[in-house]
Amino acid sequence: MHSRSRIDGNASTSDLAILLPMITTLRWTLFPALAALFLVGCDSTAPADPGAPPKTGDAAALADPAAAAEALAAALHDPDAFARARNLGELLPALGPEAVPSVRQTLEGFRLDLGAVEFDLLMRFWATHEPAEAMTWTFKHASPLYQNEAARTVVEIWAEADPAAAVVAVETALPEADEDVARIAERALVRGWYQVDPPGLEQYMYGLGSGIKRQRALFAYVLSLTQAKGSDAAIGWAESIPEEDLRYKHEVYRQLMAGLSWADTPAAMRFCESNCDGRFGSGLRNVLVRMMLRRGDDGGEVVEWVARPPEENETQRKDKLHSLWVAYSTWAYRDRDAAVAWMGEKTANEEVEPWVRVLYGEYARQLAADSPAEAIQWAERVEDEADRELTLIRIARHWRMKDEEAAEAWLAQSSLSDSAREQARDTTAPDYLPKRPQRR
Repeated sequence: MHSRSRIDGNASTSDLAILLPMITTLRWTLFPALAALFLVGCDSTAPADPGAPPKTGDAAALADPAAAAEALAAALHDPDAFARARNLGELLPALGPEAVPSVRQTLEGFRLDLGAVEFDLLMRFWATHEPAEAMTWTFKHASPLYQNEAARTVVEIWAEADPAAAVVAVETALPEADEDVARIAERALVRGWYQVDPPGLEQYMYGLGSGIKRQRALFAYVLSLTQAKGSDAAIGWAESIPEEDLRYKHEVYRQLMAGLSWADTPAAMRFCESNCDGRFGSGLRNVLVRMMLRRGDDGGEVVEWVARPPEENETQRKDKLHSLWVAYSTWAYRDRDAAVAWMGEKTANEEVEPWVRVLYGEYARQLAADSPAEAIQWAERVEDEADRELTLIRIARHWRMKDEEAAEAWLAQSSLSDSAREQARDTTAPDYLPKRPQRR
């Protein structure tokens, strides 16, 4: 078994430095009285409380199951949350397998008001001594309140101790597991395995084949590697992957971008500058953009960052156009008012930058819900003919459902073909306009 970390207490010397002069003065006053007490047979040592639970350092006493159970109950009884965490952090590493029944009973009974910290510490102890039983209980009986974290803890500890056994157990349990629990367990398996055998883990990930399981594994591997050795090491690992399997190389790059975007955005941006327009760069910029917006980065700055690098060929131009749309539409979904206001400022000048004009269609789509007439005006400025017609059809279709008379008046004088007008009048077809996220 791998040793688990425990809370260490370091004695502070600052108070001693202040009190030493006082102690030096007082000892000559107090010493005669103390000596007299000693001479008349007074014992200054308080008798031990026979009902007190054994202390953490008393290994012999804690080896008894009853004594261990008593110590555990005492540690959990403290009403102060910080004290309970400290008590368990000191007690559990001192207990042995004989305490497993008491820990399991505490978790199964759930009679105490266990907080997330106490629950996790108890699960760590159980998983260290009985990983198979702890995982089975987690997947089938753990409270939904803590099941996700319990799965993460148990699987990671087991994978660090015995990757082969953990793989078999996780693969067996996943088909019946909740989707969230399954996803967490797959990533925890990688995190634990990485601590003891990265080469073996890489072989396992490659053997998973293309699909969501390998993507999750690669993402967890990137996060583990970044945490252990830094972002540059993760980038170096990805770039060192042979190009014999092009699909695998591309998957590695995408998951590296996803992991770095979450853990180290500046490193992700550096990686993008070097690789987003390269052989394995398809979709990388979009991964970064979505993650930046998800993290709460300023939407306008993200859009302008996408627009910054010049295109060197037609493929890069198309990729940038798509990334601009991804950035602006994702931002608008998360904060429509800010995205619309930003575009209003960008289009207020007489000279509008070319890359801003690329967003006219999406801007019109965002306006359509509240101002279809204004949205039509912006849609008519879309430069690409096919995109312009499709955007106008969708906005007009939405408009007809809200105000048929006004929409028909526009359709009658529009530049749309007869076929396009008929499509706009077909209100049974979806309009594909952006839907605002539900506010809770």
